[in-house]
Amino acid sequence: MGKTAYTINGSASNGSARGEQKVRQTDEKMAPQHTEDGKERQEVSTFRRILPQILASTAKNFLLLDLGMAVAFPTIVIPALRGIKNRAPDEFLHFTPQQASWFGSIAYICQPVGSVLSGIILEPLGRKRSMILVNIPHIIGWFMLHFAVSLEEMYTAAILLGLGVGFMEAPIVTYVGEICQPSIRGILTSCAGVAVMLGFFMVYLLGTVTTWRTTAAICASIPIATMIAICFVPETPMWLLSKNRADDALKSLQWLRGWVSPKAVEQEFQEMKRYSLHSAKCAICEKSGATTCQHPPLTEWTKLKELTRKRNLRPFVLVMLFFVFGQLSGLTGMRPYLVQIFQAYGVPLDANWATVSTGLLGLIANIVCMVSIKFVGKRRLAITSMTVTALSCISLSIYAFNTFPPGWTSFDNHPGTSHVTSLGYIPMVLFFMLAFFTSVGVLPVPWILLSEVFPFRNRSLACGITAALHYVMSFVTTKTYFNLESAFSLPGVILFYGVMGLIGLGFVYFFLPETEKRTLEDIELYFSDNKRKLTDIYIPRRNRDEEMVAVVSKLAEKQGMEKQGIDNAVFTEGDK
Repeated sequence: MGKTAYTINGSASNGSARGEQKVRQTDEKMAPQHTEDGKERQEVSTFRRILPQILASTAKNFLLLDLGMAVAFPTIVIPALRGIKNRAPDEFLHFTPQQASWFGSIAYICQPVGSVLSGIILEPLGRKRSMILVNIPHIIGWFMLHFAVSLEEMYTAAILLGLGVGFMEAPIVTYVGEICQPSIRGILTSCAGVAVMLGFFMVYLLGTVTTWRTTAAICASIPIATMIAICFVPETPMWLLSKNRADDALKSLQWLRGWVSPKAVEQEFQEMKRYSLHSAKCAICEKSGATTCQHPPLTEWTKLKELTRKRNLRPFVLVMLFFVFGQLSGLTGMRPYLVQIFQAYGVPLDANWATVSTGLLGLIANIVCMVSIKFVGKRRLAITSMTVTALSCISLSIYAFNTFPPGWTSFDNHPGTSHVTSLGYIPMVLFFMLAFFTSVGVLPVPWILLSEVFPFRNRSLACGITAALHYVMSFVTTKTYFNLESAFSLPGVILFYGVMGLIGLGFVYFFLPETEKRTLEDIELYFSDNKRKLTDIYIPRRNRDEEMVAVVSKLAEKQGMEKQGIDNAVFTEGDK
């Protein structure tokens, strides 16, 4: 039996202790067991148990590959249409600096609309259907970019891509959070960053070796493949239970835990049903301790009011501030203009290939994040990456202040190259460090947290709203970069990013809890406890032994000696 994602609150009496078993997970061998009906069944291996979760996450990651391509695409279009790099001889479109800033940021302001809509329709449609439908605007957008004959068409295509990217967020983060076991949830969630950075790298590479129009045509194949892949993975058991489809939920869990028999997932399924039943209760029934809720289902307005409760506000503020400091760490605002920034710094590598290198380093960094997060934890990754990115930006600004002429910006074509020195490798290394550590923890960790910190009852809507506000911040950061650089010069704006990174480091150090190896229920209980100080960042585990799972025997159930279900006291306290 695989390790359950939820734990049991209760213990058997001495008389029923003989019926309680401690089941140790086996990693290498398959140990036969005998059930009460005399039938022998086999424990599945660890590999078989996690393989379907990997396959389901991989299908979902195709969406994120497309997302990364959409976000990175302006980076190769802007230098081509401004005549800086890789402009095709027959290209007739042209960007001014202001038009370039709009094209580089317009998708971000449309993404909040998609994020909010995704949070609203995610519950009635389900995670799987939502992830299939989101590919349609992207297919249209990529082909519009390939055949664009005017700037208006390019802006329209960018809007479609932005809507699609925003619509992706809530289905993606809720899907992976609900299908994975706690022991591998961090790893599989961090795979999202790998897929996004792979999309960045592919677009940067394609933009270097071919035209941006050909790149758009190639990118159109990804959402088509994504629709096919997602058709073969199941819906999440938690969503199916919320729709009273217990049989389908059981089949989904059997698939996700290694294509096993119903008996093999019986314990975890019962825990999911208990958690789903509690999550479906309204606040009134929680306070009264009622076993069932007879009130009508929550409306969208009621769900919005529910978001104002402290159990939702605390994780929202935590993740949102992390997003803000991540956006102001430097790379997000500079990304559409990396080619011209590399040229301004006079790095000894071709600006296009330097941009490709940042994409490759980001990809490697996300792989490092995926591999190390289980052992290092999200908190340490965030602290380390915030520290290095802040120091990198500050060092880049110091170098620029001592090397560049006064008022130097990357948007101006200054005559001469007197600012270029033999020390150009210094900013190149600093930019590479910035790209690597931004992708190790600054960008992926808040998205991983987003799939864990909200209660199930409001998870879809909360994820959608949080993602929407994140993209509003992304739009502001990207759109204002041109204005900030024009006002403060290139070294001035990078110094600003470095200072904000130091402030973000302080925030992460004092307020970010460690959620790694904690169940969704552990995390929900932590944020529901109003007696905790904001600086109390330890999340206790209800099941201390990671390798053992308590199993409730039928004998204990018959004698009524086992207390099942979670104690609602801490939840009720959160509503006072």
